Amino acid sequence: ISLLLGLFQAAQTGTVIGAVKVPETAKPAAAARVILLPAKYTEIWNKQVQTRLDNYWEIYKPEFVANKEHFLDFNRMAQIEAFRYVTSNMRRDLRDAASQFKKGPSPMGQFDFGGIPFGTYQLLVHAMVNGRDLIWLKTVDVHSEIPIFVDLGKPLS
Repeated sequence: ISLLLGLFQAAQTGTVIGAVKVPETAKPAAAARVILLPAKYTEIWNKQVQTRLDNYWEIYKPEFVANKEHFLDFNRMAQIEAFRYVTSNMRRDLRDAASQFKKGPSPMGQFDFGGIPFGTYQLLVHAMVNGRDLIWLKTVDVHSEIPIFVDLGKPLS
């Protein structure tokens, strides 16, 4: 009987919603890309960012010592490159199912991910605002069918 119940029970899923707003103006950032990273891809993201930062440190160490503020530029560059890398991996690995985890916000900056299996995810947003790349990162725990609103707050970079 439990085997039959398991077959007929649908996987538990939730919804993640939010809006991408530019901090200084509170205007929507409609030209953003939003991805919800499952655990496997969160690990890939973290490793890629760290590897790139380590490589930049070794190559540009004298520059960073002389101009510490330049490290922030390289940090942003590492995040953007890791964003591209992880989205490419998701497209390759998940094929059509990748669209479940990638969204472009509406003209008002809103996004929503429906039918997301329960679990912990990283919400990653990349937007180009006034010629500057911005990255937001938030951990999202999906453990309820009640929609979860994510306040992105300030960007990482």
